[in-house]
Amino acid sequence: MNNPVPKILFADNEISILKALKELMADEAWDCHFVDSGAQVLDFLESTPVDLVVSDVMIPDMDGIQLLAEVRKRYPEIVRIFLTGQPRQENVVKALAEGNTQQIIPKPWHDQELKEIIRSALRQKTQQQKHSREFQTLINSIALLPTLPESYSNVRSCIVGDEVDIEKMSDYISQDVSISSLLLHWANSALFGQRFQVDTIKKAIVVLGTDIVENLILSEAVNRTIAGSLPVIKGFDFNKFKKHSMATAVIARLLIRTIYSSDYVKHDRAFIVGLLHDMGKLAAATFFPERFEKAIALAIKSRCPLSAAEKQIYATDHAEIGAFLAEWWALPPFIVNAISWHHLPGSTPVEQDVTAAAYVANLLSYQFQYGSNGDTLTRGIDDVYRKKFFLNKEAIEILRAETEKTIRTLIR
Repeated sequence: MNNPVPKILFADNEISILKALKELMADEAWDCHFVDSGAQVLDFLESTPVDLVVSDVMIPDMDGIQLLAEVRKRYPEIVRIFLTGQPRQENVVKALAEGNTQQIIPKPWHDQELKEIIRSALRQKTQQQKHSREFQTLINSIALLPTLPESYSNVRSCIVGDEVDIEKMSDYISQDVSISSLLLHWANSALFGQRFQVDTIKKAIVVLGTDIVENLILSEAVNRTIAGSLPVIKGFDFNKFKKHSMATAVIARLLIRTIYSSDYVKHDRAFIVGLLHDMGKLAAATFFPERFEKAIALAIKSRCPLSAAEKQIYATDHAEIGAFLAEWWALPPFIVNAISWHHLPGSTPVEQDVTAAAYVANLLSYQFQYGSNGDTLTRGIDDVYRKKFFLNKEAIEILRAETEKTIRTLIR
């Protein structure tokens, strides 16, 4: 089945601007429509489904900010973008902060930059369509989905097919003292079987492998950017969140080794999904902290899992939000699926054992007192997973000791 052609509605009161936009979009495979008033926008949307609205801030019959606020209210699934000659104007910045627009494009625009922003917005729309209308409403209340962290993109640029430019990768990483220190700590941990000191970034890359390096950098970059200005949220402690994620990664790698002793790809994948499994909590805490705090309070009061409380408050949960963000960043499918299904590992269509390892590791991490980060309910491990990972009492105590030993060397 062919994908439907994306439909875009452009609104601007200047005919010359509409003409320029029409000429610019002529060679794109998009169904573009052009109107010169707010009333025409609303009339058009009443009869025609649209994926994206690109509107000027100044429209004679209706303030552009008011217009996109109305579009958001009536059609929350539509992605919205502003064109403006005054991008720093207070009311424009406020509209971005309130989620009435997901992006602001200054006039005059750069042709290719404008097209890239539209492509990105349409990709977001396509990904949203896999979810409920309630989910689309929530995501479209976010002012601007974060772009892939630059540090991660730089490291990814060093990998072309099966070839890795370790020198270039090492140079990128060495420019960041915090990330360099992080990689050296992990490379020297017992988890990766080192008996000799790893004292250079190049050695750390070799010991850890590029997949682990990439995702440690991604995790650290996300912690800096998304969580860089977290508000105070009762029941959510960012430092405990980081420790929980690290512990879950350690335990997941140890667990998968019990059933795949020599499959190092699975070892690395279990570590990665353990590290990133709760990424959606950071997004929730950053983008809609009041509702996230209400969900935590409800989970505590009702003694139910946080994900169940989240669905009552905002019709989705951190697993779906985290998976959406991972997909938005075009992370590998095994990461997207594991984040999405880390509470229901039997439902994932790929890498079920890896996802199961992350699921059990998440529970054991809480059991070992690495949390809480919003999830306060202690949950038991099903017998099917106890058998799968050979989890008798002695094995659990060994896991506890190994995790504590590794985490102790990492906390700086």
